[in-house]
Amino acid sequence: MEGISLTGLQKDALKEIGNICSGNAATALSQLLGKRVDIVVPKILFVDIEEVPGAVGGAEQLVVGLILRVLGDLPGTIIFVFSQRDAAVLSAMMVGKQPADGVLIGDLERSALKEIGIILANAYLGAMGSFVGLSLVPTVPELIVDMAGAMIDFLLIELSGKCRFALLIESEFREPSASITGHFFLIPNADSLEAILKAIGKNDFT
Repeated sequence: MEGISLTGLQKDALKEIGNICSGNAATALSQLLGKRVDIVVPKILFVDIEEVPGAVGGAEQLVVGLILRVLGDLPGTIIFVFSQRDAAVLSAMMVGKQPADGVLIGDLERSALKEIGIILANAYLGAMGSFVGLSLVPTVPELIVDMAGAMIDFLLIELSGKCRFALLIESEFREPSASITGHFFLIPNADSLEAILKAIGKNDFT
């Protein structure tokens, strides 16, 4: 499949989106956790949705995924993907506990991660919506613990070919005692993808 080819200026625009998204998310998480959290974005790019498992460690990598639908002017799907270890650390930060030696994601951790998912989705979508001048509203997240390949297969079936590209914002969450890597994927439908591309100065896509 052909990818999306962007100019240097368009790549700079995407990087700016990532920086604004991360700034919003860092502020929201800091307020939620009551401690300073910094977020850096080492990577932001469009990928074919079938390449998503490779971006998070491979199709057989066991991951924790938060899946949200996007309503409003820019319909689509969001996935936040964390390794089990990082998901456990993030949820422990949320509930004020030390991470357990194992990586078991129980009911308490699931609830904490879903709340974090809502906070992050609002932060990321707020930045994206401001950039494209449209309203984006996330739904309540669904949490899935599965292999990355199986998770994407499930989404591909559900999306039924509505879009083959995902906007990846790789984010590293840093606070004094931990560093966590998360992957934010926005999978827009075809019209939403066109709106994003036009907003960064590209008038057509393949």
